[in-house]
Amino acid sequence: MRLVLLSLLFPFLCFPDLASSQEYSYTHYDIADGLASSTVYCITQDKDGFIWLGTEAGVCRFDGTHFRIYNTADGLPDVEVLNIFGDSKGRVWMAPFKGSVCYYYQGRIHNQENDPVLAGMGNLDAVQNFAEDSRGNILIQQRKKLYLVRPDNRVNHYDSVGNEPIKRSVGLGPSRDGNFNIQIDEKLFELSDKGFSLIKRISFPFDNPLYVALCPSWSVVHSDTLTTKISSLINDQSEAYPFDFPVYNHVSYSIIDDSLLYINRFSGTEEYSMPRGIVKRKLLPGKKVSRVFSDRAGNVWLTTLESGIYRLNSDEFKTIHLPENGLGLTAVQSIALNSTGDRLLIGDNHNGIFILSLPGPGLKMKEVLKVLLGTNRVLFVHEYAYKRLIYCTDANTVVGHIDSLNHRSVGGGVKSACLIDDHRILLGGPWGAGIFDIGLMRITDTLWRSRVTAVYSKNDTNYIGTLHGLWQIAGKKLPVFMGNQIPLLKNRIAAMTESGDGTLWISSYDDSVIGYSGGRVVAAITSKQGLVGNVSHCLFAHNHILWVGTDKGLNAIQLDKPGYPVLWYTSADGLASDIVNAIYAVGSIVFVGTSAGLSYFDESKIQIGDECRINVLSVISAGSDRIRDTAGLALPIRQNNIRIEFAGISYRSAGQLHYLYRLIGLDSSWKETGDNYLAYPTLPSGKYEFQVRASNRFGVLSEMRSVPFVVATPFWNQLWFNGLEVAVFLTAMWLFVGWRTRRIRRQQEERAQQNRRLVEMEHIALQAQMNPHFIFNCLNSIQQFVFDKDMMATNEYISNFARLIRATLNNSSQRFISLNEEVEYLTDYLSLEKMRFKNKMDYAIDVDSDLDADELLLPPMLLQPYVENSVRHGLRHKTDGQGFIRIQFRIKGEKLIVAIRDNGIGRKKAMEYKTGEHIEYQSKGMSLTSSRIQMINMLYKSEIIVGVEDMADESGRPDGTRITIEFPIFR
Repeated sequence: MRLVLLSLLFPFLCFPDLASSQEYSYTHYDIADGLASSTVYCITQDKDGFIWLGTEAGVCRFDGTHFRIYNTADGLPDVEVLNIFGDSKGRVWMAPFKGSVCYYYQGRIHNQENDPVLAGMGNLDAVQNFAEDSRGNILIQQRKKLYLVRPDNRVNHYDSVGNEPIKRSVGLGPSRDGNFNIQIDEKLFELSDKGFSLIKRISFPFDNPLYVALCPSWSVVHSDTLTTKISSLINDQSEAYPFDFPVYNHVSYSIIDDSLLYINRFSGTEEYSMPRGIVKRKLLPGKKVSRVFSDRAGNVWLTTLESGIYRLNSDEFKTIHLPENGLGLTAVQSIALNSTGDRLLIGDNHNGIFILSLPGPGLKMKEVLKVLLGTNRVLFVHEYAYKRLIYCTDANTVVGHIDSLNHRSVGGGVKSACLIDDHRILLGGPWGAGIFDIGLMRITDTLWRSRVTAVYSKNDTNYIGTLHGLWQIAGKKLPVFMGNQIPLLKNRIAAMTESGDGTLWISSYDDSVIGYSGGRVVAAITSKQGLVGNVSHCLFAHNHILWVGTDKGLNAIQLDKPGYPVLWYTSADGLASDIVNAIYAVGSIVFVGTSAGLSYFDESKIQIGDECRINVLSVISAGSDRIRDTAGLALPIRQNNIRIEFAGISYRSAGQLHYLYRLIGLDSSWKETGDNYLAYPTLPSGKYEFQVRASNRFGVLSEMRSVPFVVATPFWNQLWFNGLEVAVFLTAMWLFVGWRTRRIRRQQEERAQQNRRLVEMEHIALQAQMNPHFIFNCLNSIQQFVFDKDMMATNEYISNFARLIRATLNNSSQRFISLNEEVEYLTDYLSLEKMRFKNKMDYAIDVDSDLDADELLLPPMLLQPYVENSVRHGLRHKTDGQGFIRIQFRIKGEKLIVAIRDNGIGRKKAMEYKTGEHIEYQSKGMSLTSSRIQMINMLYKSEIIVGVEDMADESGRPDGTRITIEFPIFR
């Protein structure tokens, strides 16, 4: 415990009357939100509910969310528009600074260049005002001339009244009988179908439309430089209202509801009740207000010069902005009622406590107690005895007297506190939780020794909220973790309070509020019931309402209604900020501590809700807006895309709208979107109806808007064309099936014939390979071995000869044999030839190591005729040296290459040795082999290529022949 020294304290500050710091809440829109300019001259509302604004940089149409800017590219004669007016037909009339007139209607701007009615008016001076009577006539006022545009587009011109020319005519408005009230010079007239009738004479020495305003029951004029003259047009009532500011600060007059006069000036506007003759309130202090306007939903709009536009959020919500003292915006962190019930104690985020007196409906800030300059938050304050305070901050707990500067302080920051009785408080903070005795100025009982986020005490039972859930400590018992029984209480605990029926209400960081009573959960309120906010900061129960402060506003849970419906208040309704830190209620007055000050309102007078409207803005197909064709919209098949833009209007929703839509003909179920447009890039032929509704943040649904349209059916989808297609298809199918059947049969016959020929050729090839000459030579060789009594050679020769005969017969019955089998067959054949030539020749068979000889296949008995040809014609007549044949197998790409190389006498010399012997065989053997290759290529869609090359030595003499055969890979 320590004593805070006097030298460290700021003096006790007194504010005898800070009632003027009470302000209304506004929603502000400026250039950053899409407004064309911060300088706004005029405002109106059209038939569809859009707000229109005339600025120095164009005209803006506003739906509560988006601004659509119109300028000269859209048809405006000039971007600076000084007057604007919406009529009952849906037209929006505009008076540009450049002497002209135009109006917006059905998606485009009509001006004097594209509209014959406007063109007939000729050259116009500056237009002062527009007005409409009960018959739909539009009166356009100039200083010296009037134009009456009738519903049938006929135009009447007025340049005189009686015999007097019109001059200084700058005031215009509707009359009580549905006609026009017009100021001309120093007279007021009523213009009807019967002409002009004098109402009264006035004193008006000026020629400025901003110095006069007319409505059915009242006229308002500058009667002189010091006085506003307010006169009744019904009786003799009049009042001279003196200016309390220099006349050059005056901007304009605005009249709303035929009773409220707004005197707009460079420093805000005054709302004056003309029937009662009193100033009701001052709005938007410090801003140059140009116009005040009330829309059909009762929203009050204020346009300004240089500051954009403002919407008054509510008449009931008011805000007190606390002094900043150079430390930035002052936030309210705690609120409590004093011991006598006539003052509020307000803790801020700068170590300060403000004291507000509650004498009646008008709050007055009486005193401010400043403790120690800093940025600590005062999170709990309580007057435990008359003028004796205890308050807790992020840094310490302080006890002292309001009138004294000597306060006692105990270190240790506090995040949550709850009063147990007059002398004890349950405290919780980063250090844990414990019971603090005010008299002893210390913790007398430590209940928890780790970080605490919220505490509450009830009937000798203490509840400790932590980052990981809620614990219950009953008397001296051990803590019980309530999350084991209630999973929702395993989350981080934010705040706790108790309602009148004894229910303990607990808020957590998972967007839920739980009611706990009798050992069980009696209510669980989440976003499904309408609870809004990501983080709950505080709870307060009062008069069957549970108030929940979050980072997105203030929730009011109706505890006495089935289902616990939730109302939601935000800055759009009048709160100073959406971040709510503290709540307190006295009677029906609810005080809300926010990050931007203290807001308060009478809960019994608040009406939550707003109308919701929707309009279709555009219907785009193939780059063209078809909004004017929606009565019978038909899209060609090649332009079967559509994009529909729409806008929901609910100004109090502040852009928080969503849309329900469906496209009947494609999908009959309703879908939801937050976008204000939908696009269908490709739609099939058929009839469609697009339906859309808007829903505002209060749950109010707009009427449904629909856009029917048709996507044309192409001729190829029409019935006659479909019948023709069926007939053509059946005929084509009949012809195709017949042709295909005949072709298949022909192919089958050809394939069978090829197979038969292949079999025959294989047999012929077998016979050709095993020619009589070769067999005869083999038998002579066997005989010679017998005569020479070389029995071993005889046996070997006979054995090899028999194996060759068996292999030939076996291979002839197969379509393919493996490479290994082919090598064995050629080896047997060449070994017999070697023995027959008595080793005058030799051979070698090389198989590349990369080859899989067991997997690769070859047609049987295709290589042997080429090898035999090399022996018979290449080596047989060789006289010098030993004959040699080399056979090589290798892979090249997707081909198997077989090379047969001999060192014989060459093809040219061999032709000279040829005799008539075996010519027939020779011709048939090679030609049959060639035919076999052709048949295999045709049968297997392959390509076997045979190449023959004559070799020569270095001197150019013949040196044998090389035969190269390329096979596809057969596996």
